[in-house]
Amino acid sequence: MDALRKQLGKWAGTKSPRPGASKSDRSTTTTSSRSISRQSTGSTSKRRTTRHTKAVAFDHNKYAVTGGKAKGKASSARMTTVEPTITKRGMTVVELIVPIRDSLGGKYYCDAPHEGRKVLQEKLRIHVDALFHMLFSAKSPFFQKFHETRHSTDLKLGEWRKNAAGQNERVITVTVALKGNVGPKVSKVTETQTLRACTHPGQLYSIDATSVNAEIPYADSFLVNMHLCLRGTPEGHTEVLVMAQVKIIKPVWAVVQSFIEKNTFAGVEEFFQSLYSALIRDQKRTTMLPASSSTY
Repeated sequence: MDALRKQLGKWAGTKSPRPGASKSDRSTTTTSSRSISRQSTGSTSKRRTTRHTKAVAFDHNKYAVTGGKAKGKASSARMTTVEPTITKRGMTVVELIVPIRDSLGGKYYCDAPHEGRKVLQEKLRIHVDALFHMLFSAKSPFFQKFHETRHSTDLKLGEWRKNAAGQNERVITVTVALKGNVGPKVSKVTETQTLRACTHPGQLYSIDATSVNAEIPYADSFLVNMHLCLRGTPEGHTEVLVMAQVKIIKPVWAVVQSFIEKNTFAGVEEFFQSLYSALIRDQKRTTMLPASSSTY
């Protein structure tokens, strides 16, 4: 019986090392066995969580979504991280929204100096192509209706054509109603709009505009330079920025210049605030792209 106990003790003990194995090999085998035992024991009480990253690209032009596992570190300038919201079987999924045009070398940016006074800076829940169509198409029902509500007359929206410099340009004319209690009640406005070379449909529209007035005091002494920047966002909205400058082209007294600048800026700010309010009221109906996409 004692011999049987000794034999059973050998079988229950540490496995005999293979012939020629060194002491270091023996210790490694023993340590590995213990670590495996600890891992198997711990796995029953606590499950390890693995983090995976999924990249999703959204094309504003085609409304196409493509996905796949992201490799490497994501650049904060090119990706927007959404907080982890999906957890399944111990796996955390983080979605990164990557606008395709923003990922092409970061070259789609407005190159205008953005000088002058900021008269409007807002964000609209309208796709950038749809907003451009509403404001700058020659056959825009929205823009025509907007001027009707302001009691404007003789509105003529020109078509986009190439000018001598090869830029897309158009001219619009309109007779606007003035709200002043004293002086003329209407003013004829001629506005020349030019698309800058940095414009890229689906992502960015950069427009320079020069407005000339007629039939008001000192109309030939100044003009208004404006810049409108429509920038698409990854979620399909549009950031709108409007800058304005009053340029004196004929010498006038300082008091007259101050009067011109004050009243001109007040009129420009009132116009764009009214335009923004009209867009807010109409945005639910105009979130879809026009049939022909961008129009110019």
